[in-house]
Amino acid sequence: MESCYRFRFKGWFVLGLSYGVLRAFQLKGMRNGNWRLLDGFQRGLYRACMVYARLRRSVISSKLVGLLTELMGKLGSTMRVKALKAAREEVERAVPIYVRAGIFSWAPRLHSWLRDKAYLLWLGFMKLNAPYG
Repeated sequence: MESCYRFRFKGWFVLGLSYGVLRAFQLKGMRNGNWRLLDGFQRGLYRACMVYARLRRSVISSKLVGLLTELMGKLGSTMRVKALKAAREEVERAVPIYVRAGIFSWAPRLHSWLRDKAYLLWLGFMKLNAPYG
């Protein structure tokens, strides 16, 4: 698989996105079912950029690379990632309330729980599966 060039994506600094990278994210999205969640315009744009990258070695346009990285994030997303994101949002919402109420003074273990990955996964899945939204 070809590597990325000089654009910053998940810690990498790459200039453009190669066909191999675009294809890998497309396959991952097809395997995990996220490809069907993209609308027709997004799928068409992604396919057109893949054809362009195959002919020209990489997509370099900063606008296209920005759009593609957003789509690559959607394609690579899993339920675990969504649960951790939901948990992070819930923690960011709740911590100021807990600080104002002084909960950390009488429940010091809560502070360590809010950093524990297993607890955050549980919290995220509870948040995603809550019947009230």
